[in-house]
Amino acid sequence: MTRLLIAAALALTTIATPAFAATSEKFQMDVEFSRAQLATPAGAAAEYKQISQQVTDRCEAEHEAVRYGKEIAVKFCTDRTLGKAVRRIADPNLTAVHAAQN
Repeated sequence: MTRLLIAAALALTTIATPAFAATSEKFQMDVEFSRAQLATPAGAAAEYKQISQQVTDRCEAEHEAVRYGKEIAVKFCTDRTLGKAVRRIADPNLTAVHAAQN
């Protein structure tokens, strides 16, 4: 039983490693948003949706060639990149929307 678990863990590591290799490389992206929209919670929610879509599209493009574990890699990339974008924009309304999503 132990050997089976070890074999399964090694197989998963072998499959997942290429998927996460692309997410560990540093890439930069610019997101478009309206700072004026961030002045209200409703505007921040709308901007968050737009920023999230931009990030998701970029992460999907970055992992287009990944065959195994693509969904996990895209989710990891999206979560990490979206979090970084929200922190860099540093708006309280946008941060509150992001916190409510997680």
